[in-house]
Amino acid sequence: MNKLTLTSLIFITTTFYSDCVLSNDQKIKKTELTAEVKSHAKPKFDWVKLTSNEWLKGDIISMYDEELEFDSDKLDSQTIDWEDVSELRSKHWQSIRLVDGTIVDGYLMMKEGQVSIESNGTVKHYKLNDILSIAGSSKNEGDLWDGYANLGFNLRRGNTVQLDYTFKAGVQRRSSSGRFQTDYTANYSKYKDKETNVDNITANSHRLTSTYDWFFDPKVYFRAVDFELLSDEFLNIDYRIRYGIAMGYHLIDSSTISWDINAGPSYQVTYFKEVQTGESRSDTSLGLTLGTDFSYEITSDIDYDFSYDIQIVSEDSGKYIHHVETGIEIDLTNDFDLDLTFYVDRTQKPKADAGGVLPEQNDYRLVVSLGYDF
Repeated sequence: MNKLTLTSLIFITTTFYSDCVLSNDQKIKKTELTAEVKSHAKPKFDWVKLTSNEWLKGDIISMYDEELEFDSDKLDSQTIDWEDVSELRSKHWQSIRLVDGTIVDGYLMMKEGQVSIESNGTVKHYKLNDILSIAGSSKNEGDLWDGYANLGFNLRRGNTVQLDYTFKAGVQRRSSSGRFQTDYTANYSKYKDKETNVDNITANSHRLTSTYDWFFDPKVYFRAVDFELLSDEFLNIDYRIRYGIAMGYHLIDSSTISWDINAGPSYQVTYFKEVQTGESRSDTSLGLTLGTDFSYEITSDIDYDFSYDIQIVSEDSGKYIHHVETGIEIDLTNDFDLDLTFYVDRTQKPKADAGGVLPEQNDYRLVVSLGYDF
């Protein structure tokens, strides 16, 4: 046997062996998928095939801004570029929004640039470029919702008795035409004076925000609801309510970077805890709200987020009200993550209390918290 023949034989044998070993998992996936497709029983999973010929089974969460969010059975939540998706099959009804605004519900199958929607025994076909967004159908209400809860706290005993905590939680409902989101943040801190044995509260604030975005274009969205309720004892605010609307635009939308901006008018009502003699405890103001949201996927397990908004209101209501949240999120295991978040709040013209004492313009806090996604 000459060297050429021997080399060829080794190459063919090695290639065959590698193909058997490396593609074994993919063959299992294909066999499992084939069994589901041929079976008359209800499929157990959604399936996605990547352009690399890899298969994932799990649950379709949504497709927005050319990104598919998929909860893999083995790899947990994954964000996949839409251009990297070769095939997609759903186990439940999906709600698909087309670029012309039409919404179609049914079982989804996407393959080779074509999308098929099966509904009540009828199959309709669409081009891939006609699809604007995908979300769970209202027939599967539970699939439309997800949420999170984060808790960071510091507890001291001994020479210093102190309790600090920041709690944040939120829920989100996504459909093919819009997104509703509500977030709540509480910040509380107190320490005990060892001489007087009296608890002294040093921070006590609550913030509730709700937004509803309507997607009518791949780049532009309308924020039909922009609501905020704030209570901050040390900013001398009993409660402040703001309602507004806005237009939003996607500046950057890539596989690792997302950057949105939004702007719109608002109306604000503020009730102060204390005021000086002769002043009103409440103030109303028309305003303008400007905001931006930026996120960057540093690695598959580490994300950086930056959110900033400014409200321009009357001088009695604060004049310029800034709010910043920025930090990193590190995926730990399953649905848990570690968050490091820096908060900045600034009110240009805070309201003095009954004694004429002005609150500080700036509030800062750095919070390390453990988060759970559900």
